Amino acid sequence: MKPDDLPFALLPPDAPASFSAPALPAASGALPLLALALKHADLIAAANAVLTELAGRLGCDRISLGLCGSGAAARLELVAVSNGAQHHDRQNAVRALLAAMQEAIDQASEVETPVSDNAPLLARLAAMALHRSGDGLSILSLPIYCDDLAAGALVFERRMRMTDADRQLARDVAAFVGPLLVLKFRTTGSLRRRLLSAWRSGRTAAAPGPLVTWKLVLGLGSLVIALAAFWPAHYRVLAPARIEGSVQRVIAAPADGFLRSAGVRPGETVKAGQLLATLDDREATLEFEKWAAEAAQLEKHYRDALAREDAAAIVIGRSKLEQAQAQVALARGQLDRTKLLAPFDGVLISGDLSASIGMPVRRGQELMTMAPPQAWRLVAEVEEHDIGELRVGHTGNALFAALADDPLRFTVTRIAPMAQTLGGRNVFEVEGRFESQAAGFKPGLRGVSRVDIDERRLGAIWWQRVQHGARRVHWQLLG
Repeated sequence: MKPDDLPFALLPPDAPASFSAPALPAASGALPLLALALKHADLIAAANAVLTELAGRLGCDRISLGLCGSGAAARLELVAVSNGAQHHDRQNAVRALLAAMQEAIDQASEVETPVSDNAPLLARLAAMALHRSGDGLSILSLPIYCDDLAAGALVFERRMRMTDADRQLARDVAAFVGPLLVLKFRTTGSLRRRLLSAWRSGRTAAAPGPLVTWKLVLGLGSLVIALAAFWPAHYRVLAPARIEGSVQRVIAAPADGFLRSAGVRPGETVKAGQLLATLDDREATLEFEKWAAEAAQLEKHYRDALAREDAAAIVIGRSKLEQAQAQVALARGQLDRTKLLAPFDGVLISGDLSASIGMPVRRGQELMTMAPPQAWRLVAEVEEHDIGELRVGHTGNALFAALADDPLRFTVTRIAPMAQTLGGRNVFEVEGRFESQAAGFKPGLRGVSRVDIDERRLGAIWWQRVQHGARRVHWQLLG
């Protein structure tokens, strides 16, 4: 049974002009249910109220409503179940209900099981599957029409077969109330579904066929790519970058010993002569005190020889005293070297010794690295396939996370002749000199550098990158 026209007084004020439903007969049991659907603005509330009331009148165990949007590719959704039953957590039950609804929609006819003697020959596979899974309940599936197109379905389940009167009431509800629920579904659903429905409707009404549409899209895409290929663009080499001191001084261990204390950590600013760390000085102190006592005793003997005017004793005493004083000076120097002092004003770049207190160190072992303030350089880690494009004198910009307000201009001053492995990548280090020093410069800052090479066509840039990749793949696979 398909709808014709619903009286204007029963339509919602926002109903589209294309909506149509059949005229109600003078005496129809569906009229109270239609009024009940109009009473609720929300689709779920209206559908639950109608299905629950109809289930009570027909004595059904369950009545389910499924609706779909406009368009051939619209997906059928289970909207409501009578008595507020929740079956959405039972995936198999929902799948069986939707299959029974889709079966009635596809055949454009009501489907009932068990089959009566005079029933038309129809496919009832989904209805029979639902019948078996529902403890032998009688199944009646009715399609819902809107604008002469199937837009949903109702599935009735009850213990006893439908009588002719009950079946007629179910048909009236599908014909008169069903289109109104479809209208609510399309106008009060989610924004995504409403936009998708409107787009499908507009495409069906005004757009050309799918083949013409794809040809138009491909043609426009080809035109855009062709124009972009001849568009002038700057060819740039991008690479990770870091900040280092332009001059670096290594603080090494002056002798074998043990680390006693560490006063500063990397990143701190130090003054010339400031104590950076100390080594264990007990042996050096004992050595100094030993030779100091020896020198004091020899000096006394020397003075006694002077008082006696013993020329031979004077010569021998002075020789021994000078030798002891030299040992005292040497021991004092070794004691002073246990204190590591900053050689100039600067910033400590590396050498966190706070976790190494008490550890042994060897003479010449690198302990710390310092750099003078306001003297920084950029080091870019350029990939192998881009190093051939760079030359000394090229300019570029570098952007660091800590200095993100403005990119910093630099000039390439040196390109390393040999590659090295950093972070699993084979790169060449390219050094650059900043044109201006920023106040927030700190060693170890990392960012991205971009070196300007020249101006080329965008298509040539794309083709160069594709060509390099293709050559590598060809060589690896085919030799």
